[in-house]
Amino acid sequence: MSKDLERIDTTGGMSSTIDTSTGEFLITQDHRPFVEAAKRDRDLAANKSIHKDVPYKKACTIPDIVAIEIYYKYGIDIHSPEFMQNPTDVQRLIRIVKSDYPYLMSY
Repeated sequence: MSKDLERIDTTGGMSSTIDTSTGEFLITQDHRPFVEAAKRDRDLAANKSIHKDVPYKKACTIPDIVAIEIYYKYGIDIHSPEFMQNPTDVQRLIRIVKSDYPYLMSY
């Protein structure tokens, strides 16, 4: 690693590299645990008798790196405390995940 690069690791599994001479940065996160969790959810959802008395269902599993990308691409801040209070944004997010990140869907 050159002296102009600085690597930062977080406890949430995200890593970033910053080139201190140019200000460019790259953020990465291992998406595999999230994809595996979503697959488990889909497998469970296939057994409809398990969820028959539940009035809602989990829509998706979103890693932080994808949440950041959605924020910058679509202007939706899923970490905002007000996000879940806006059904229009929630439905828009589900459409985005279905089209751009279908492997993160839980059903």
